[in-house]
Amino acid sequence: MKSANLLCVALLTVLAGCNAATAPADAGASASETEAAPPAPMAAAVPAVPAEVAPATAPGAAPATGDARSLCAAGEDIVLSCKLAGGQLASLCASKGVSDQAGYVYFAQGAAGQADYVFPADKGVHAKRFKRTQLGFAGNTGGYAYSFEDGGRKRIFYAISGENGLEERGLLIANGDAAKADSVAACEPGSVVDDIDDTLFKFTRGWDRDAAIDRGGLPAKP
Repeated sequence: MKSANLLCVALLTVLAGCNAATAPADAGASASETEAAPPAPMAAAVPAVPAEVAPATAPGAAPATGDARSLCAAGEDIVLSCKLAGGQLASLCASKGVSDQAGYVYFAQGAAGQADYVFPADKGVHAKRFKRTQLGFAGNTGGYAYSFEDGGRKRIFYAISGENGLEERGLLIANGDAAKADSVAACEPGSVVDDIDDTLFKFTRGWDRDAAIDRGGLPAKP
C-alpha cells in the first residue's frame, strides 16, 4: 500500500515539473508581445510663452511724444519753441531734411501735449508759407523774427538779444501789417529751445523776408 502511494506521489511530481517547464515559454511570449506594442502617443507639449517676449507696445499705439518743452513730435526738428506767459507752448517745428520741395514746417500753440492751433493745418510742403526777417537795433542788439499770415492775422515769433544780457523772446499777433500788435506774450525765462542745426539754419535763412518788418521793425506792443 505504501509503495502504491509513493508511486502516485512520484507521478504527480513528474507532471508538475512538465507543467512548470512549459509555463515560462508561454509567459515569455506574452511578455514579448507586450514589449513590442508601441507606447500610447503623448499629447504634444505647448511651450509657455515668457512674459518678456510680449510686444512692449500694442499695435496701433500712439507714437512716442517729442521734447516736452515743445509741441513738436518725436523725430522733428525744433526751430524755435518756448513756454509763453500764461502757460501755453509756442513751437515752430520742421520735418527732418525739410526743403522747399519736400517735408514740412508748421507752427503750433497750446498746452503741453495738446496744440489748440496749428498752421498750416495740413502740414503740407513748406511752399514759402513762412518768412524769416533779420532784426537790427542800436547798441549792438539784434535778432530774428519768424512770421506768417493766416486769415489776415499775422503771428510773429521773435528773438532779440544784446548787450548787458538782454534776452527777449515772444509771440506777437497783429492784424496784417498793422504797426501795432493786438497782443503779445513773452517767453518765460529759461524755457526757450533752439535746436536748429547748420542745414536747417541755412534753409530758414533762405525764406523770404517780411517786407513790413523790414520797413518798420516789429509791431509796437499794445
